[in-house]
Amino acid sequence: MANEIVKKHIIDDLYSYSISYDAGVDCGPVAGMHLTGGIPVTANGTKVVKFDQKYKGQQIHVKYDTRSDLAALVAEYEHIQAQIKAEREAKWAAEKAAQDAIDRPLIKKMEREAAELRAQIPEDHVEVTVTKTGDLDGWPILEYKVGDTTLNWDQVNMIGSACAVRPGALGAFAEVWVASISRERLEEIRAQQQADAEASRAKKEAREKELRETPIPQEALSAYRHYHGDADAAWENEDEAAWALIEKWTPYIEAQHGIDAQKLQHMLKEAAREASYGISEG
Repeated sequence: MANEIVKKHIIDDLYSYSISYDAGVDCGPVAGMHLTGGIPVTANGTKVVKFDQKYKGQQIHVKYDTRSDLAALVAEYEHIQAQIKAEREAKWAAEKAAQDAIDRPLIKKMEREAAELRAQIPEDHVEVTVTKTGDLDGWPILEYKVGDTTLNWDQVNMIGSACAVRPGALGAFAEVWVASISRERLEEIRAQQQADAEASRAKKEAREKELRETPIPQEALSAYRHYHGDADAAWENEDEAAWALIEKWTPYIEAQHGIDAQKLQHMLKEAAREASYGISEG
């Protein structure tokens, strides 16, 4: 048994590293244990080494800031990890540089073809920026914009596309779509979008005013408070009148009086439950 960094072969030239440590008398209930699989981590703001072994069902963590022998192992472990990272990044950089050298002429060819397509844009048109945002069964999902104005596919004049394909590849690794729209049509669309936005804003403001200012029947307020804004609870209690009142008047009540505290607490619990759904507790 020894305090050391353990090197374990995984596959090919891939290795894992971990800390092996004999817990001293200052390690409390785990004193005397030979701990393996140690990895430096931060737990609750404290720097520790997490080992594979458990004590009373809990993973063993040992602080190393006051244990020079363990701190030395951590320093050695981190030095090894830094070397591995540097070697990996150097390898990736070399591979990227080699691939870039292959791709560069293909990109330049694509750019020349794109320039030829742009030369076909009519004089009274402006170029549309076409961006790929996804893929659907092999078909690209494209976004069309001129400045801040988003356009539909059927509003633009698609001129063509230029692509860069690596030798032997089935698909392109880069592609440019060239499209345009007439200035007149663009201004019409912008005007319509602005009018639609203003109409939507006016409708929203009118709805908010209605919710704030419409008088609420006392029986609706009483039903809401009695069932804490829960229409389902009223229905389960076979109180159909209260259910109907809560269903209709809840938006008005909550706009003017705020949401019921019990209902809010239930909503927060549900949100927390959904947020943590499927997260392992191990």
